Amino acid sequence: MAKCLIAGLPAAGKSTYIGALAYMLQRPIAGQMLTLSENPEDLSYLNKLIDPWLSLQKMERTTRGYVNNIDLNLVRLIDNKSFTVSLPDIAGEDYESIVRMNSDVITGWTDKPDALLLFVNEWPKDFLKEQIGETEPIDKTKEPPLFTLKDMSPEVQNILILKELYNILTWKKLAIGLSSWDKYHEDYISPVSMLSERAPFLYNFIMHYFPNTYIFGVSAQGDEYDNDENTQNKLIERTESGTRAYIVDKDGNKCHDLTIPLNFLIFD
Repeated sequence: MAKCLIAGLPAAGKSTYIGALAYMLQRPIAGQMLTLSENPEDLSYLNKLIDPWLSLQKMERTTRGYVNNIDLNLVRLIDNKSFTVSLPDIAGEDYESIVRMNSDVITGWTDKPDALLLFVNEWPKDFLKEQIGETEPIDKTKEPPLFTLKDMSPEVQNILILKELYNILTWKKLAIGLSSWDKYHEDYISPVSMLSERAPFLYNFIMHYFPNTYIFGVSAQGDEYDNDENTQNKLIERTESGTRAYIVDKDGNKCHDLTIPLNFLIFD
């Protein structure tokens, strides 16, 4: 069985991707790399992820402190290779705990993954800019505020997550998915250019330690969910035609096959 750990901070897009992926595996589009060879015995958890995706509702947060193991029997259509992949759905708050070095859920997970799929959906603010023209003088008599995880840049948090996960689990292959690509596609040529420009520290860390990483953009929702009837109708039409969710590769090429990152992690 191939094991792929899906990681990311809270609201990184992990569960939304799994829900959209599960829908596509059950209803493959033309040219799709991977599909189900048989349905899982228990579809209850998958349906819990698929149903809000289909109804254009925000995904509920994964329950903290639990590992929801999703085992899928898949086949690669180009050569009929069959295999089983395990995709554990773990809460982003449990991955946050790794930064504090106290995540019992992760350290207690005995299934060593072959690969890691990390989703990124939060970007650093301009926290290094100089503070010019402060209106209030610093009161040196007051105790400085305690430093918390919220004071740490998401870029640094993702680096620490990668570092600690590798120390704990030593996975062999890495893919980075930049979520909500529909928000950024007009501003960046490719996911690689976006990652290098918006999070250069994270990008250089990845390129130094994991140079063969597959970096891609992903819009698992297909667009922003809102109350606009035209947008909702378009998303429904795209769902039915298999053109709603999509990924963008390192060169900026768009494709509606969400299984491509898994194919890279398992085979390439």
